[in-house]
Amino acid sequence: MPGDPKECREHARCCAEHAKFATTPEAREQFLALEQSWLRLAGDLESAKAFIDALEEMDSAPPVKAAE
Repeated sequence: MPGDPKECREHARCCAEHAKFATTPEAREQFLALEQSWLRLAGDLESAKAFIDALEEMDSAPPVKAAE
């Protein structure tokens, strides 16, 4: 699956660092908003991976027979 949550968190960390040194309140807010977007993307990627892993596990499990 494309996308790496660790990489997203690194981008978020960079945005937070840029926000500390922003020269205007608007720039600071933009960097903080980008930080939150990167963190949200990291969480979404982790959730999607867990979902895909669960689906793959279900596909590879033997079928369950219904009670007769």
